[in-house]
Amino acid sequence: MARSKQGRDDRRVVKRDASERKGVPRDLEAFASGDDDAIWRRKQRKRLNDPRSVMLVPGVANRDARSVYHAREARTRRLIEAGEDDAVTLELREARQLRLWRGQSLVSWEAYVENVLGLDAREVEPRLAGAEPENDETVAAWMRAEAGLLEGDPDGAVRLVDGRLVIAVPLECAPTALASIGRRAAPLAKDETGATHSVVDRPKGVRRLSKLMEPPSED
Repeated sequence: MARSKQGRDDRRVVKRDASERKGVPRDLEAFASGDDDAIWRRKQRKRLNDPRSVMLVPGVANRDARSVYHAREARTRRLIEAGEDDAVTLELREARQLRLWRGQSLVSWEAYVENVLGLDAREVEPRLAGAEPENDETVAAWMRAEAGLLEGDPDGAVRLVDGRLVIAVPLECAPTALASIGRRAAPLAKDETGATHSVVDRPKGVRRLSKLMEPPSED
């Protein structure tokens, strides 16, 4: 490697633009700033409080799971018969996200598509790109809302759009539907009341770094 007359390398330190530099993980940055537990802290996953030993869908009353299943199955059948391909695709995508087949104790997605709807699961698959099953908490909130909506509007459906539940209800049905949705949502809200957003997983017996770095006392 070429060297200058003083024998030093000719390499230069190039300061990269901030957008090109790899950022420090937030937990390490917080740790360096004095947060002893930053490297042990993790986000707490919301959990459903559902003690039932037998259930169709976690966090959803069995009658509500069946109600949502039957309403969506009937609507999907009507759309297939009418040749409404775009609407059928939406129903199929949401059925997978909800894992709807559980509402009728079916064993799988394929059983619902082929044995119930009479479609070919392999032919349907390209229309479902990006539609993956949602977590239990999302499904519980979604199904509870739709079951409540169905009490006021038998043809109603709750849609999941960009992380939001979208509820459309005719004005004449609104009081009944919204009241029913509220009753079903209340237990989920109660379960989350007072829940912390994170917990500390510092191994038992490991002291805080600040305690380990304290200077010894002079006796």
